[in-house]
This record gives sequence, structure tokens and C-alpha cells, in this order.
Amino acid sequence: MHDKKKSTKESIIELSGIDKPFYESLFYGFMPVKSAHIKNEDIALGKKLSDGQIITDCDNHESGAYMRIEEKIALLREYDEFEMQSLSQPVMLAYKKPLSGDRRKVKTTEFHRGLEVIGTNKSIAEALLIQASLAILAEAGYKDLHVEINSIGDKESLARFGKEITAYYRKHINDLPATCRQLMKTDVLALLGCPHEKCLSLVEECPKSINFLSDKSRAHFKEVLEFLETLEVPYTINNSLVANRDYCSETIFEIRESNPKSHPLAVGIRYNTLAKRMGHKKELPAVGVSIAYKKQGLEIVKESAVEKSLHPKTCLMHLGFEAKSKSLIALDETRKARVFVSHSLAKDKMAGQASMAEKAEAETLIIIGKKEAMDGVALVRDSVTRSQDAVPLKELGDYLKKLR
Repeated sequence: MHDKKKSTKESIIELSGIDKPFYESLFYGFMPVKSAHIKNEDIALGKKLSDGQIITDCDNHESGAYMRIEEKIALLREYDEFEMQSLSQPVMLAYKKPLSGDRRKVKTTEFHRGLEVIGTNKSIAEALLIQASLAILAEAGYKDLHVEINSIGDKESLARFGKEITAYYRKHINDLPATCRQLMKTDVLALLGCPHEKCLSLVEECPKSINFLSDKSRAHFKEVLEFLETLEVPYTINNSLVANRDYCSETIFEIRESNPKSHPLAVGIRYNTLAKRMGHKKELPAVGVSIAYKKQGLEIVKESAVEKSLHPKTCLMHLGFEAKSKSLIALDETRKARVFVSHSLAKDKMAGQASMAEKAEAETLIIIGKKEAMDGVALVRDSVTRSQDAVPLKELGDYLKKLR
């Protein structure tokens, strides 16, 4: 199994062409991989599964970040073809866009990048994607960033919401322009992002998806928001931000600058149901984000520096939800110190995390348990001598620098 994991990893790794902003994602545990290839059959399958747009909001996404169903199909197909299920789950991928085989044009003045977490339903995946995206955009020179976020929930939630919003728009069908009445027949959720004055006025009073979440979906969304609050990330719940219900579920988010007319710099969705719709026997939980930023003056990182991210000598371990939350702060501090860290934040049991640290032959362990989380500290332990210090989270970066 070890050899299989090694060959799988070697076949998908991409060390070249990593620009400085994109490099920031590697400090959160994302693995730089070769871009997937969109095949003709991926495009055909995408059209068969859904005619709708992947995201619905107030913009048309002609500029800035974009996301397409054929991309997700290509990624999930290559997840199977390269047997990524043999790797430690979830897999966290960082790749360049547009994917080869993408027939649609994108702005040549922008870099487009993608991050993916495949193999976990846990809310920490959304938190890591948002955290890494903000770091990338900040490195690219963007300021005053904020997150717009919403949830459409699971299948049960969507069924209830869809029923209510359809009834609402049917009641107001005479107020809709002719083109919007047609849009209602194909995808009623698309009306939430319609820029027409009549539609904008109706959105104010229409049902909100978060009011129809199942208990499980409500808990998931609540955890995502708690992670953002721990990281002190400014966010707004945008009730008109929804995704294509044919294959999307749970969380949708965008990252924008303060200018309300600006296009989104990052677009994220969860698409747990897509793999099954592609023919898998069961669902494969997955969530991803697409990021766009200007190309001007960006350096390319040396391949040797990128390769170091694949063999971190420091491992972060946690126990409990509060510790998991504070671990996100620890990752920000280790990134600032330019220390690569392995982690299993999607795992809850310490035994599995300890096994990962042992296999990685980690020299330094960062441990955050329930007590440490309450005290705002992390235990930094030497794997050989077993000596350890309790270090305030905000001083973790400086402490690790001294160890190097």
C-alpha cells in the first residue's frame, strides 16, 4: 500500500509554475498537482446532468473567479483514474486553471487557480478553503476582503426550500418579466440572481434557504460560521447566493473586495452528490474553490521550495472541536513563519493523527487539546527528546523560527 501511495502521489504532483500567491495554499496542507484534463465526454456529461449555471448571484461571472460542472467532473474522474482513494483522506489538491480541454475563454490578465478537498463531509474543509483563499488573495495584493456565504443544505433541505420558493414566485408570476417567467421554468433559483428591477424587489421578501435547513445541515453551516469567527474573517450571509441544485449542496461562498460592483475573486461550492450522479455507487463528499487574481509582477517559486511542502517535518494534532478551531489560527501562524505543517483536521480521533505523524517521521509536534484551546496555547513537542513547551498561539511562529 505504501508503494501504491508513493506512485500515485508522484504521478500527480506538479512542482513547476507555482506563483507566490498560489504557494501560500501549500502551507495549509494543499498538495500541488497537475491540472486535470477535460475530455469531450466530461463536457457531454455535464450538459446531460445540468443545463443550469453553477452559481447564481447578482453577477454574471464574466470576469473574476468562475466554476463549471465539467471541471468538477474531470477532477472526480481523475480522482478515480489516479486511484487517489489510496492516499490519506481527504485529499487536498491545488491546481492551475483553466484546465486543459476547457473550450471557454477566460481573461488573460488574470491567474486562475483551484483548491479542492475531496473525501470529507466535515465543515473544516470549507474553513480551510476560505482561509487559504484569503491568504492567496492577500499575497496577490488584495485588501479589505470579505466573505459572502450561504447554505442550501442537503437533499431534504433543498426539497423544502424548492417547494416554498416555487410557490412564492408562482404567486407573483404576473410581476415577472416574460424572460424571467421562462427562467422560472428551467431553474427557479436562478431568479434570485436576476438583475431585473422587478426580480430584485421580489428577492427582498422571498423564502430564504437557511430557514429550511435540516438539523444536520444547520449544524454544518453553524460550524463553518464559527470557524470564520475564530479566524476573525468578516462575512455576510447572502440569501440570494445559491448554487445549482442538480449537484450542489450545503455551503456556497464568495470572496470579494469592498467594492460592491466588483466581481468575485473566489467562488466556492460543495458538490457531494456529483460523483453518484456520474455513476459512483455512493456519494463522494467534495468541496472546492476557484480563485482569480491579477498577473502583474508575480514571481514563480523555485521547484525546490515547492518540493519541501511535500515532506513537512512538523505535524499539527488536535483533540475536540474547539481545538480544531484554534488549529486554524495555528496554521496561520506556521504559514507566517514559513513552516510547512502536516495535519488531519478532518479527523477527530487522536490515534489516526498520531499514526500520520509517525509515518511522516515528524520531528516537531504541535498539539492542541481541550485545555490548550481554552488557554489559547499549543504544546510544541520534540519527537525525539519528548521535551515540550506551552506556547501562546500568537507566538507560535516566532517560537518555531527559533527551532530551525
